Amino acid sequence: MKKILLLLISIILLSDGYCQSSEYSFRLNLGLFSFSGQSSESTTFINYDLDKNDGYTNNPYGSKMGLSYGISANISRISKHNIIFGIDLGYELLRSKIDINGVWESGGIKNEMVAANGHTSLNYSFINTFPYFGYRFTISKINIDLSGGIDFAYCLSAIENGSATSETRDYNTKRDRKTIDTELRPRIQLGLYSGNIGIYFGYSKGLRNYKSGYDGGINVAFGNLIRFGLKYRLK
Repeated sequence: MKKILLLLISIILLSDGYCQSSEYSFRLNLGLFSFSGQSSESTTFINYDLDKNDGYTNNPYGSKMGLSYGISANISRISKHNIIFGIDLGYELLRSKIDINGVWESGGIKNEMVAANGHTSLNYSFINTFPYFGYRFTISKINIDLSGGIDFAYCLSAIENGSATSETRDYNTKRDRKTIDTELRPRIQLGLYSGNIGIYFGYSKGLRNYKSGYDGGINVAFGNLIRFGLKYRLK
């Protein structure tokens, strides 16, 4: 993967001689992240040890969307024929969500399910590189960029944060849930720009199974990300 990424970056940086203009910009990104696949669910429960006052979410891979955010820097080359080559590098915090509808309490002679309400988020920190190509349309001084490429993402951390409340008490969970080091996400994106300001919308579909290292049962969970945000062009 590193060789492919370095090749794509080199092509973009060395394409200046074939381009009519270059653009440098920053992006503020928001997103909605969720999981799909047979292991993703909309609701689950917490397993909680009363003696240790500690617990974990039975299945933290939620199919509900969590609000995510990030920041990135971007270089684009635009050819004389409006072909775009570019690369985007940044940091993202991606969150998925799953609702909690119960807690399995254990400790001493007590082993029972109690009703509870809450939710769990899986919080992923990624360094993301997005090399892309596309085409620019111009309508009444508005640039419309349609592009596609692949997110090459490196996972820094993955933390489960859960909370729920029953009639008698509150429950909180925090667990390391990192199962992957790298992620590949094909992405399509549409941007609208006027002057130095623009907005964009994109969709990425992850190719890595976040439960590939699990044993027993069906273990399939893939990440999905809807992005939208603001772009400010420096040049």
